[in-house]
Amino acid sequence: MDDLISRQAAIDAVDAIGHIATMPDGDKCIRRSAVKYTLSMLPSAQPKEAIPVSWIEARIKRFKAEDNAFCGLTANIMFVMLNEWKREQEGETE
Repeated sequence: MDDLISRQAAIDAVDAIGHIATMPDGDKCIRRSAVKYTLSMLPSAQPKEAIPVSWIEARIKRFKAEDNAFCGLTANIMFVMLNEWKREQEGETE
């Protein structure tokens, strides 16, 4: 995710602007302190926590290797759900 910057880096960049900035229409109205406050209130850009697909696939394989119907059914349900999720990620819908 190369396009992410730290909140502090953005605040530091605003510090370099000065107290008043010139807008494209010529207005001079943005105060540095307001921009810094707004940036400090932004949520973190940290990626969402996710379960790796490889981990799920390994669990499916482990359940399939068990010699009982419940594990086989669990593996099949997980397999169907994982494939449905993959199709959604590719933009395919039912």
